[in-house]
This record gives sequence, C-alpha cells and structure tokens, in this order.
Amino acid sequence: MKPHKPIKRHPRRALPHPTDLFAQPPAAFYRLPEFDLRGKSLLTRGCRRVLEFTPERICLDMGSFTVTFYGAALQIESLAGKSLILTGKIRRIDFANKWGEEP
Repeated sequence: MKPHKPIKRHPRRALPHPTDLFAQPPAAFYRLPEFDLRGKSLLTRGCRRVLEFTPERICLDMGSFTVTFYGAALQIESLAGKSLILTGKIRRIDFANKWGEEP
C-alpha cells in the first residue's frame, strides 16, 4: 500500500468588508491627472500650464506630475481654466513625478 501524500491546502483569503469597498481613496488620489478621450480629442483636467509645445511634443504641468504627449500634428484646441483639449495623433504618453517621489 502506498503512503498517502498530504493534501496541500491553500490558506483562505478573507473577503473585504463591505465598508472597505466604499472607503475614501487616499488623499493623493484627487491630485492625479485626469484624461478623457472624446472622439478625436483628448480632454485633460488639472492642467496648470503648458511647459513645451511643438507639433510632435506637448508637455503639461499637472500639479505634482508632468505629462508629455508625443505624436504628430498635435494641437491645443482649447485651454480654459485647468481644462485643456488636445487633438492630433497621439503615439505615446509619458508621466513623470516632478519631485522624484513615488506616486
């Protein structure tokens, strides 16, 4: 008769409590850049200023982040308050923390 192998049991993961599911996000969450893609336009919220602007590259100051869009025929259609509308062919988006901190 063969010896029985012990059965490996995986520890049970506790399900999150319902109040944890509806808890407020961390305070830094509200300072993150916000983007909406609408048709052929990209709407950004929280833009403080345009740091660099060429048809191939647009760099924006978004508070604690800088966001750089790379592409072709990039244009700023509108800049009102902290909302900016960008059009053109976006090929890449880079995010960088301005002060080198972890996000």
